[in-house]
Amino acid sequence: MVRAAGFTPLLSLFSFFSFSSAGKVPFGSLASGTSSSTSNDHPVSVVRAQGSTGFHYSHAKNDEYTATIYVNGVPYQVILDTGSADTWIDPLSQGVSEPPDLFHTGFNSTSTYVDNSVSSGPIVLADVTFGSYTIKNQAITISYNASPNRALYNGLIGLGGGLKSNIASFLANSSFAENGNPIIYNLFDHEPDLPNYTTFLMSRSQMGISDGGVLTVSEVLSNMTDILNAPLYQSPATSQWTTVMDGLYVNGEFLNGFSNFSTLYREKANLTVPDGSTIATFDTGTSYIQGPPEYTKAIYSRVPGAKLLPPDSGLGSPNMLFYSVPCNTKLNITLSFSGNLYPMHPVDAIDISFNSTTGTFFCIGTIFGGTNPNEDFLLGASFLRNTYQLYDYGTMDALHSKPATRLLSITDPDKAWAEADALNLAHVLASENDHRSSLSATATAAVTGIPYFTGNAAPVSLTSVDDPISTPGASAAASPSRSAISEADARIAGALSQDGDSSASPVNLSALTRNSYIILGLLVGVLIMLIIVIALVMKANRANKGYRVVPDTGFPTSGKVF
Repeated sequence: MVRAAGFTPLLSLFSFFSFSSAGKVPFGSLASGTSSSTSNDHPVSVVRAQGSTGFHYSHAKNDEYTATIYVNGVPYQVILDTGSADTWIDPLSQGVSEPPDLFHTGFNSTSTYVDNSVSSGPIVLADVTFGSYTIKNQAITISYNASPNRALYNGLIGLGGGLKSNIASFLANSSFAENGNPIIYNLFDHEPDLPNYTTFLMSRSQMGISDGGVLTVSEVLSNMTDILNAPLYQSPATSQWTTVMDGLYVNGEFLNGFSNFSTLYREKANLTVPDGSTIATFDTGTSYIQGPPEYTKAIYSRVPGAKLLPPDSGLGSPNMLFYSVPCNTKLNITLSFSGNLYPMHPVDAIDISFNSTTGTFFCIGTIFGGTNPNEDFLLGASFLRNTYQLYDYGTMDALHSKPATRLLSITDPDKAWAEADALNLAHVLASENDHRSSLSATATAAVTGIPYFTGNAAPVSLTSVDDPISTPGASAAASPSRSAISEADARIAGALSQDGDSSASPVNLSALTRNSYIILGLLVGVLIMLIIVIALVMKANRANKGYRVVPDTGFPTSGKVF
């Protein structure tokens, strides 16, 4: 799911795994208003407003992507999470006990997340506005003190599949069954003419709260309608955006294997999973990329200066594997799905964190090792911001529908490589400036407004077009177009800190050589900026602050993972 304060990586929320039409929630149709003989005095309806102010789509400190929802007229900035289906708000983060005029159902909801954290509280009915749409009598959870960083967000909206919803499960046999359907399901159910999809174009920012990019419901960017013809990855499981990943390339070397779920999907979902492939889920509420530890070691262990962080480092939970790396690390990483290649920008392969004990900044790899309950890889924003994403919810008359994802690659690997040094340096400077600014604020200061981007976003043109999901041959079950290397080879496939040249590489490294003069010119500019940084570091060291790789000792962090 999410990410917390202190640059702590956050993971996908509670997930429920189902292959068949027999699901956890005992109803199949969203059209029925109730599941019992008791009448519902609070029916669901949807109102579409004209002249909406939009979603206030924001990017919080290179961390979470958020949007504004209004609960009975009160605004809350919430994380956008395709890895879960329930919506909760933390009124205490706004300094109040709860929004006005809530209807308490008498039920409570508890969701346990993959890192063992919990969000719980009473289920209430409220009019929830999301963009142009107000869903009346929508069931959400009031979860007190659930937001670890009220300066960045006040809650979460679940945009995942319906079978992930605990609220729907708790209310299924009550008069509030329809109210308990997830927000996006109630929206599409009561607006049947709308195409059943959302799209995300994620910005890449330095620090602070910035423009999130473009978020749409039932519309696509007019200049990116190619997304409707982009590769289709039909999920083999209900309620999650899952597909088969061939592997990934690191500086020209192909890594694959180490799947814990490929056999399960072959047997239970009758899915074609080529040898060496893994199961991956796309999740907008996750900041980084979590995968088998073998990949983390192969990618970062051979980077000069890289260090394996101890389990008590404060990054994630103790069973997560992280490496610290020099902040000038530059890796050429490309992910492959059904033979379709998606390059990652080098700046997305590392991130900056802060050691609150020593007062120093350091960098970590954003592909970390860990075990997920339903998939080998959880692909968060570090990967997704390199794509334009379309999440299709499938048939909306049943919660058991299997969704599908379309991904349009938007990262030019040559351009990304050339600009990575300057962008990494800018990120370092922005992080230090942001930290100094945060020190000047009182930690207990009251939040005076919701934390969304208030600047001028670039105008965009949108169009509403149906998603033509009709070609099974485009699904993720297709075999990759290249042969997979063995798991033994993957064990020794290291990520080099310099350019790797391989005839099997999908990345055009020769183009980087042709652009060497451009790169050298850029480096001259970077060297000048480094002189400034060195001066800042020398000054900061006198105050026990600096910028260096963290030592191999544990350190506390102020963040909370959930």
